[in-house]
Amino acid sequence: MLLKLLFLFTVIPLIELALLIPLGQLIGLWPTIGLVVATGLLGAVLGKLEGLRAWHAIQDDLRQGTIPADSLLDGLAVFIAGVFLITPGVLTDIAGLVLLIPPLRRPLKNAIRARFKSALEKGTSTFFISQSSNIFGSAPFDPRSHAPHSPFGGTEQGDIIDITPDRPGDSTDSDSDASLPRQR
Repeated sequence: MLLKLLFLFTVIPLIELALLIPLGQLIGLWPTIGLVVATGLLGAVLGKLEGLRAWHAIQDDLRQGTIPADSLLDGLAVFIAGVFLITPGVLTDIAGLVLLIPPLRRPLKNAIRARFKSALEKGTSTFFISQSSNIFGSAPFDPRSHAPHSPFGGTEQGDIIDITPDRPGDSTDSDSDASLPRQR
């Protein structure tokens, strides 16, 4: 892991500098800077469009009740492309733009899919199940989130809390506070 980080933070920037210097000598300083800025802006626009497309595909898959595996991999590829495009340099810009083109990101998606599959087959992967609420309002894999649907809409989730104020003549328990809601 240390070698990968060393490569990522030292070797790649050195390669980028080694490419930018001759490019700057060939076409000039300002055109080189303009090229880096233009690819960054183009990448930001394409990244936003592709990211929104991936997000809508994930939502469509979830609405249809299917696992959005391919859409999630598209979203991951777009995120990686955005990171590449933010990083100044020729190689990272090319890699980022390639990842933003859907047919060209297929090799990365296949590699990630193969890596997940091999980790599952070897038993070397760890999955965390969170008990916090998710964007759908319930905890993932919470048995109550799969409760039978109520005829009044929603799901039957347990106790009903009556928040109707007491009216004169209603009998209440002597030990309960009348200002608090009653549980039935």
